[in-house]
Amino acid sequence: MIEIHDHISSSFNNELSTLDDSLIEMGSYLEKMFEETLLAINDKDEDVAKKVISNDKKIDDLEISVISQIQTLIAKRQPVGVDLRVLVGCTRIAGYMERIGDLLSSICKRVIILIEHTAEKEKDDLIKLSTAVNQLFKLSMNAFAQKDFELAEKVRNEDVDIDKLYKGFFNTLLDKMSQDAKLAVPGTHMLFISKILERIGDHATNIAESISYMA
Repeated sequence: MIEIHDHISSSFNNELSTLDDSLIEMGSYLEKMFEETLLAINDKDEDVAKKVISNDKKIDDLEISVISQIQTLIAKRQPVGVDLRVLVGCTRIAGYMERIGDLLSSICKRVIILIEHTAEKEKDDLIKLSTAVNQLFKLSMNAFAQKDFELAEKVRNEDVDIDKLYKGFFNTLLDKMSQDAKLAVPGTHMLFISKILERIGDHATNIAESISYMA
């Protein structure tokens, strides 16, 4: 459950538990979208990419539901101290997850364009970056689900490695593009995708920081 301590009101505990479940559901749905994004990149699967794009609406709806629950809790319970921090933290986490959904949708829109281009070596390197970011996001969601503040700190530290991986990919691809005109179009889209992935890593870190804030 979300609460850091037990409350006298069992109904408040139940409401917090429901909010916790809603956020975990949102995170699980995003994890599935991320896996599908990786599949779309690897297999050049337009149908899967379009599925991710359309499923972003589900993430938007889940965020609206979570924010509505939080607003109701604040109005009914008028929380202070740690309870208020928990609800503010949950608001932030829902927002970060909604943005990740938007970013995954943006990646898949570029994946559809990339299908007609050949850049296998570069695609493999992009998948390595995508997989690393996906693992970081899963780690942040595990930290939230378990309320594990040490794990949250690990997410913050590992984001540094993501940044290094992103910069290495970006600079290497940019150098290749300067030497091979055929890479101009697919390379440009891959550069944008890599930047989006780096931003997802930042949002995963923001989720971890929100968990620390809640404590």
